[in-house]
Amino acid sequence: MAKRVGSVNLKRRIPKLCHTTTRGIGWHVNYRDPKTGIAKKHRFEVETEAEAKVAYTKWLARHLAGESGSGDAPPVRRTPARSGVAAAPGSLLEVATSVLRLMEASIREEGAPRARGTIARPVYVDRENHIKDFLGFINKRHGKGTVANMRVEDLPMTDVEMFNRHLVDKGYSASQVGKRMQMVKRIIDRAGRPEHGQQRLAWNWDSRDVAHGKPSKQRVLPTVKQIEKLLVATDDRGRAMIWLGIGLGFGASDLTVLRVGQIDSEAYDLRRGKTGIERYGTTPPLVWRIVSEYIEQNGRKEGELVFVTRDGLPLVHGRSNAVTQWWAKLRTKIGEKPKTLSGFYVLRHLGATEFGSRPGTSIAEMKRWLGHAAASEVADVYMRPLPPENKAVVEWVRKRLLETD
Repeated sequence: MAKRVGSVNLKRRIPKLCHTTTRGIGWHVNYRDPKTGIAKKHRFEVETEAEAKVAYTKWLARHLAGESGSGDAPPVRRTPARSGVAAAPGSLLEVATSVLRLMEASIREEGAPRARGTIARPVYVDRENHIKDFLGFINKRHGKGTVANMRVEDLPMTDVEMFNRHLVDKGYSASQVGKRMQMVKRIIDRAGRPEHGQQRLAWNWDSRDVAHGKPSKQRVLPTVKQIEKLLVATDDRGRAMIWLGIGLGFGASDLTVLRVGQIDSEAYDLRRGKTGIERYGTTPPLVWRIVSEYIEQNGRKEGELVFVTRDGLPLVHGRSNAVTQWWAKLRTKIGEKPKTLSGFYVLRHLGATEFGSRPGTSIAEMKRWLGHAAASEVADVYMRPLPPENKAVVEWVRKRLLETD
């Protein structure tokens, strides 16, 4: 293949200011290192758009001037907003900070096996933001600096109920509302320790009025036409990942750790890192044919990662997720949007729907295919008669997976 000439570099791309609530990233800019070509992200530790624009303008000036390290400074870890005065003993702020320190100490190293009592860093970041949201709500309700002075035992039930209602009004799902309220309960429970004065609420937590968020939306599976367009528009690596997603239920984390030797023409054996549940089963003929051709073409040896980035790194490392980035570009390429075709994980749901609808499939087999520890929840979602709108795509997938040529 002819090598592209330098004409692609004649017009230098100007990184744009972006904002996202995912993993608490906030205001940031995505850019490519001019020396290494590696995609990077620089976060601006600000809250408002006006502040972000000022910080972005200064960063862009340094970046265009070619200053090294203009976007390489490590992001400062966000902590609960302080009122400018020392936190009083037993205050909401002091106890919340204690909760965060405890959770931070339980973060496991990236790639380490999931051990009881440990959490992944993205989980910690989410929980930290949940606590910040609660403290910010109390400050807004009672005035700046309240969380640094109000003791946990003085927290009114109405404040907790109104925060609960605030979350529901913002449109969060029942699951997301529950996670945020769990962090409030963690602060209350932590206040009972001796170092925080063994505080107790004057009211019963279970007696409060509970407001639940929106029910989870029914997942819309891709159509046959959409899958065919995806397969045509992508390369060999993309087709291998698509069929692993459909045929074996692999998500981005599974694709990241898959090594040569863990899958062959007869079976696959892969422990799912998220749950620690062993995953093994029969390899569909089509999946093996496409994956084995990709392994051979790229010269992967026994024990090596099947998929890596163009820089030789795992697909998911640090805050970078090559699978998500590739899927977003591919989706745009075929003219789809998130509303019409959701994330890469939808392929796993499609595959699970196909597998769960097979005659004679047991709950144990379904759990093993998914790598889940759940039982009744799995049966409720996947092991039921096919809805008419999903019948065509499921039957198409089932037929394709059995193809040998």
